[in-house]
Amino acid sequence: MTSRKLLAALCGILLSLAAAVAVLAFLLDGMGGSAPLMHSLMQRHAPPEATGLPQEHYPAMAEMITDYLSGREQTFQFSFADSDGVSRQCFRDYEQQHMADVKVLFDLCRGVLLMSVLALLALGGGAYALRDQRRPVAQGFLAGVLGVLLAVVALAVWGVLDFEGLFVLFHRLSFSNDLWQLNPQTDLLIRLMPLNFFIHYAALLGGTWLGALALFALAARHLSKRWKR
Repeated sequence: MTSRKLLAALCGILLSLAAAVAVLAFLLDGMGGSAPLMHSLMQRHAPPEATGLPQEHYPAMAEMITDYLSGREQTFQFSFADSDGVSRQCFRDYEQQHMADVKVLFDLCRGVLLMSVLALLALGGGAYALRDQRRPVAQGFLAGVLGVLLAVVALAVWGVLDFEGLFVLFHRLSFSNDLWQLNPQTDLLIRLMPLNFFIHYAALLGGTWLGALALFALAARHLSKRWKR
């Protein structure tokens, strides 16, 4: 294989990785900032009788959380008047500190999205410059997508077999403190977002990402065969 073909194949692999990362970051930011999705999952997995939060406050709570993660809201706190008319603040200091750490991850996600889009544009320019080697580009893209698909499927199998273990590992790698280890007896945040809430979120995110990767693979395979002729 000539050096130009190798360069084209490498360009295709890098294109696939940038595309996979861009789609993941886009989905994370979009789902994390969706108040309707947050509201739906809280209602399904954290009903009022389990959380102690009145049903009528769920839409506003979901909006506050997603606005905070999206950067539209600067303070993570929610207040409501109880049946006696007494104003109650929902979240303790350490719950707010943990959500500030989570917000940093979402800010990072948006930065990764921007960088991956810029990488796609640069690599797209490289692929255009190598257009006489478009089949190796498509083959490299297919190889890269299949590699990502295998990794995602492996994570999905792990999640099905031991989601709690995967969940704990993610938190230990993502946070430098133990503030994420909340107590459902005292902390509303973990009652609003129990383990099943995150399992549902991960299934939606992973399923959508897998679908996008599969479409990428099919398109790359089709182009590879087409350009063979």
